Amino acid sequence: MGCILVNHRLENSPHYKWLLVLTLFFVSTVNYADRTSITALYSLLKTDLGFTDAGLGALGTVFLWSYALSSPFSGFLGDKFSRGRLVLWSLAGWSLVTLLTGLAAAQWQLLGMRSALGLVEAIYLPAAMALVAEYHGPETRGKALAVMGLGNYMGMVGGATAGGYFGEHYGWRMPLIVLGAAGLALAAFCWFLLPAGRPRRAERSDAAPLSFPVAAGRLFRIPSFLVLAGAGVLTAIGTWIFINWLPLYFSENMGMTLASAGFFGSSVVSLSAAAGQMAGGVVSDRVARGGPHRRMWLQAILILCAAPMLLTFMLTRDLTLIMAALVVYSVLRTSADLNILPLLCDLAGVDKRSTAFGITNMMNTLSGGLGVFVAGHLKSGYGLNGIFAGVAGILALDAALLFTGYYLLLRKDLRSSGVIV
Repeated sequence: MGCILVNHRLENSPHYKWLLVLTLFFVSTVNYADRTSITALYSLLKTDLGFTDAGLGALGTVFLWSYALSSPFSGFLGDKFSRGRLVLWSLAGWSLVTLLTGLAAAQWQLLGMRSALGLVEAIYLPAAMALVAEYHGPETRGKALAVMGLGNYMGMVGGATAGGYFGEHYGWRMPLIVLGAAGLALAAFCWFLLPAGRPRRAERSDAAPLSFPVAAGRLFRIPSFLVLAGAGVLTAIGTWIFINWLPLYFSENMGMTLASAGFFGSSVVSLSAAAGQMAGGVVSDRVARGGPHRRMWLQAILILCAAPMLLTFMLTRDLTLIMAALVVYSVLRTSADLNILPLLCDLAGVDKRSTAFGITNMMNTLSGGLGVFVAGHLKSGYGLNGIFAGVAGILALDAALLFTGYYLLLRKDLRSSGVIV
């Protein structure tokens, strides 16, 4: 009862909607630190547990695929139950799994823990994004989602850097145990800061609650939803390839230490993406003043401009030029992706938002896991340089799909969803 009263008083504060975003920023930081820190430990896992390159790719794939397969159901839960409590229990669950991962003694145990991590982490993101959309209207939704998403990039940088540093000095187990313990401590604070009740009345539909098959069926009958889902799939392939393999690229190709490779392999992409996250949120909301459909046009332009940056991996081995290209790519790609979530909110309606996020999460992580796995098999033949450059072609296809959706489908679908264009 005490925590519910605390939450009630907080929710009545005019500043609560931004306190909620700040809280979710820290949760997202821990979320991405726990899922990506292991990439900085790959060299140690090769020597300690005997992992091959394909086996390391499997570590990323089993996480992403278990995450993907549970995401639609997890998203559906976010439309039915307390989103604040779903975030809380997901945080506690993945933190415990991360801690236990540090105790694994064999390859199959580590693979099992990564699979379990995907299952419990899948509950978080759909509920968290729907929670932000619940408290922030169209005029601040892009910026709010951008601030929350900053935590993803801070987590990637902090997790990989701390993982590399502590791994060099104390072995690969210590950083996972420390991160897990930190997440459990954060969950205790979130008990008092996150809303305990069901979605607010303004976010509830007057119609009878939808079953998952009905909600999913209605979403898949919206052509623009399919365009956004397809674009997310294509972007996710490249995104997860970089997240999973960039630290090892710097370690093997540039001769960096584990700590340096973990830092540069995460910070070059993540910190520049964080800058794109904030700028992109502001620009997206401003562009949408001329009509919400313009978000898709902006997304297509930015993706098209990001693609050529990755060809740098085939043209040079100069570290400075490669880092500069990665910075530009990350800023443009992240700014583009920020337009997806507000558009999904508009197309899905209040009764299917979390379900829509869950379905697109499933598609993104299934494709991302496949990309990570295929990259592990192609690494010996084409090298990571060739794999990274190949992502440029995927992004070009992504931009073509978005332009098609913008000019042929989106405005009609927004009108059908009751959105003024």
